[in-house]
Amino acid sequence: MIVQVFDNGWGNLFAAKQFEVSLVDQLLAPLASDDHKTVVINSVWYSQDLNDKVMRWLNANDFDHLVLVAMLDPAIPWPDRFGIFDKPVTALGYYPGRGHVDFWAMFVDRFLVCPSQCDLLDDHDIDTAFMCLNRKPHWHRQELYKRLREHQLLERGLISMGGADGVAQQLLPVDVGHTDIAPNSGPEQNGMSNDIASLGHPTNWRRCFLNIVTETMFDINRFHFVSEKIYKPIVGCRPFLVYDPDGARTWLQDRGFECYVDDFRDISDLDLSVPGNLAPFLSSLCYQPVTYLRHKFLDLKEKILHNKNQFHIHVERNHHTVQKGIQCPI
Repeated sequence: MIVQVFDNGWGNLFAAKQFEVSLVDQLLAPLASDDHKTVVINSVWYSQDLNDKVMRWLNANDFDHLVLVAMLDPAIPWPDRFGIFDKPVTALGYYPGRGHVDFWAMFVDRFLVCPSQCDLLDDHDIDTAFMCLNRKPHWHRQELYKRLREHQLLERGLISMGGADGVAQQLLPVDVGHTDIAPNSGPEQNGMSNDIASLGHPTNWRRCFLNIVTETMFDINRFHFVSEKIYKPIVGCRPFLVYDPDGARTWLQDRGFECYVDDFRDISDLDLSVPGNLAPFLSSLCYQPVTYLRHKFLDLKEKILHNKNQFHIHVERNHHTVQKGIQCPI
């Protein structure tokens, strides 16, 4: 039985949170009906105040099993934090191990509004080398933005960068509004809307050849977290490179996706799995004629379609994990 739930984040008014609740309920269904006393701790917006509240409760009450949940955001508390209680801890969502669930892949499959595949694979509108969209100005995004500026690329691709106090550093000339699927969706926070459920303005997407992904966390393999950002080019049928210590090669290949880090030997000798090489590579890419971008897009069509098909396989695997549920390890 589930005797206590600690959940301090997002609120049930948002569709993303409602979807998370539906998945967690399925995962916890076996625990809800057994005789062991299970405590559920959601990692979203897990503050020091909430941690103090959790620890006080755990010290004052009897329980058999802890479940940590991290789906909407990267994990904050890790199982070793609760080692003092000498109770089994099961971690669900973006933790390594048997409880790993890729929430944002399932979210994209459920909510992302996307043009038809026929439109996405039409190369005739491609006239811009790359797109790199950034809302929250995390340190690694700022680092890449600085390198793009140093290589005089800020006007060569479609680039956005959020800022502080509701003022963005760089906006797209044409963009779309936000969707109220998650909190802080308007431009008040970083100067631009948080559009997590579309590919953005369709004209922008059709124009750009290559997508540069700057995930929420730098070093995906270390934090075990990805968001909808890495899946947009996969579902949106675009080649992509990830600004990550190994170009996200390990993470992608472990899930059956193919990378693009070796597909540009014809114009660059740089190792594109090295994040510091992205800006100089993009400089070379931007000097290529539009005919190159369109021909290269068609050359990569088989890989693009493989990744889109693999996305659906990946989502189904996660659905299977959710439907199977989690048993108490006692």
